[in-house]
Amino acid sequence: MVTPRKQNIICFPKSAISEQVDNQKSGWDDSAAVEDLLSGDQGARQTSQVRQPPGRLLVIDDSKAARENLISLLQSKGHSVLAAANGLEGLRVLDRHPEIELLLCDLAMPVLDGLGVLKMLAGRGDLRRHPVMILSSLDELQGVVSCLTAGAMDFVRKPFFPEEMALRVRNTLALTRTLNNLSSLAHRDPLTGLFNHRVFVEMLQRELSRSQRSGVSLGLLFADLDRFKLVNDRYGHLVGDEVLKEFSRRVQQVARRSDLVARYGGEEFTVLAPEADWNGLYILAQRIRQAMEEPCATSAGPVMVTVSIGGAVFDPSREQNPDHNRLLSMADRALYMAKDAGRNRVEIVQNDLPLLN
Repeated sequence: MVTPRKQNIICFPKSAISEQVDNQKSGWDDSAAVEDLLSGDQGARQTSQVRQPPGRLLVIDDSKAARENLISLLQSKGHSVLAAANGLEGLRVLDRHPEIELLLCDLAMPVLDGLGVLKMLAGRGDLRRHPVMILSSLDELQGVVSCLTAGAMDFVRKPFFPEEMALRVRNTLALTRTLNNLSSLAHRDPLTGLFNHRVFVEMLQRELSRSQRSGVSLGLLFADLDRFKLVNDRYGHLVGDEVLKEFSRRVQQVARRSDLVARYGGEEFTVLAPEADWNGLYILAQRIRQAMEEPCATSAGPVMVTVSIGGAVFDPSREQNPDHNRLLSMADRALYMAKDAGRNRVEIVQNDLPLLN
């Protein structure tokens, strides 16, 4: 049995772990559409009665006249529109404006054409988040097939009828928004918006394999809110839910963009930290712990809740057979060490050996 030691405060540069960018943008709430789809009643609503909110669009076309014509049409329907003169410029605009929901891209362009844009987005895994409609004056079946095969949501021939284009844009936005919401229902915790247990386990297995292949370490944190049952007993479960949501918000603020934060269950949370070694993981854990040193603002007033954190590190140079259950067990054991040592503290282990506490 490992005897817990007194906490040693070790100072590391703050820049060792960067701030996480909150990448959960406020999206369109199509709960009615999702409800209809899940219940099989989507046919009960007439298409003409479904009112789509305006979209955030990007028009990519090397022809200035064609660009301005399409922008004018889309803006007349209430959409916010950005523009680019070629595919490469369009991807740069997209990087600066990740909130863009739909790209309308010409097929034949210099520098990077429409097919190239599709392949670049597919390579980055961004086609589902940023669907593409291809526009072209070419009347060749092979071009249509190539674009749809590469992942285009739609193919529109030029010149197009304005009302047809407006309806195609509206329908594409409706479809992608519904798919995104369905994906969120399957992958996100409904209370906190964090990834759920299922996604966490899948990503842990994937990251362990990547860690072994690339030879870089992988960090895992288990965080548990201290005496959380007392919060529910004293203030009620609604206030308890407010505390869980506030903790989730604070964790995301201090985690890195590459980290995966998930709700494991109840008041337990996990953070998967790719390429984090033991000292980097310790810094991250301490930042999460310190983030809970201020009371949570709730409808019942300020509520003070601390957090205990256990961490484990997989080092491929010392261990050749990655086992996600073993890494989970190590992090869980470290969490219980933190609890037994008085709560509101951090314990980190690597290859079953305690490193920091």
